Amino acid sequence: MSYQLRNGAHGYGIVTKVLHWTVFVAMAAQFAVGYLLDADDSGRGRGRGRGRSGDPGRGRGRGGEDGYDPIGDDMLLTVHVVLGATVLLLGAARLAWRLATPLPPWAPALTPRERRLAHGTETVLYAATFAIPLTGIALVLSGDDLLVAHIGAHIAFFAALALHVGLVLKHQLLNRDGLLRRMV
Repeated sequence: MSYQLRNGAHGYGIVTKVLHWTVFVAMAAQFAVGYLLDADDSGRGRGRGRGRSGDPGRGRGRGGEDGYDPIGDDMLLTVHVVLGATVLLLGAARLAWRLATPLPPWAPALTPRERRLAHGTETVLYAATFAIPLTGIALVLSGDDLLVAHIGAHIAFFAALALHVGLVLKHQLLNRDGLLRRMV
């Protein structure tokens, strides 16, 4: 098997594949840690920036009187913030690579409608790669005011991801045309 760095008539290059799956793993870790933050039932306010009493919490948002401390005692929140910054950097690298190297030809098995769907979901997934961590950082800096934007970015991401994975699974399981091999 010959590995090509750049995309071309042969399909996706190794750099595109590595960036695709690295962003995927970083986003999955980011969501896992983020949902662990929300699952904290201690009343300390890690998940939403407010404790049970309604007073500011210690986590996201302004986090009480001291604000967010990246070296503070809330390691889970720090990991979440670091992962968010990592997703931003990986997303920027992936987008730069995407703009610098042409895409391979469409898979012949994709219908024109599926091609439009693939392009649309790719656009939303790229946007969400930036919107989710940026709204998260804004949430840490400004408080709960931007929670709706952060959650909205999550919803858009998961809707596009479901369509993206659904299209791949349709071709992998029903059509059995090997579409998944293009990106692995």
